[in-house]
Amino acid sequence: MKYVILGMMLLSLTACTSAPINSNTVSIQKQYPNEVKSLKSGLSIYFQPKSTQVDPQYRPALSVAAQLLQTNKNFVLNIEGHTDSSGSLAANNKVSLTRANIVKDYLVSEYNVNPNQLITVGLGPTKPIADNKTAEGKAKNRRVTVILKIK
Repeated sequence: MKYVILGMMLLSLTACTSAPINSNTVSIQKQYPNEVKSLKSGLSIYFQPKSTQVDPQYRPALSVAAQLLQTNKNFVLNIEGHTDSSGSLAANNKVSLTRANIVKDYLVSEYNVNPNQLITVGLGPTKPIADNKTAEGKAKNRRVTVILKIK
């Protein structure tokens, strides 16, 4: 009997920590499984040197992100701006935050996403994913990472 009560308590606690998933959210997840998986693990949006323009190739994934946010108010999108190591730290911090805000502004203006569901941060060159000594490495570090989370 003690184990049954303990099990029921643990089950009730688990249920409280998960966000309710509605049928629209499930439908989007089934229709776009690759995009949803990418958003959950961290979608990288790459930028040209000194650019803040979102390349059109990322718009379909951002559309899916917008749909998910609109169908579930418990979802948030962490938008992390990154740069390569070229230039000053102050300039890179500013560019990285600008890039993150460009993605946020795009989601708000194009899809009417609630800005309270979008969390932006500029990390500058502090979290590289590749070596900044090569052009290829620098290109990989000029990015915004978009991560779907539950509040």
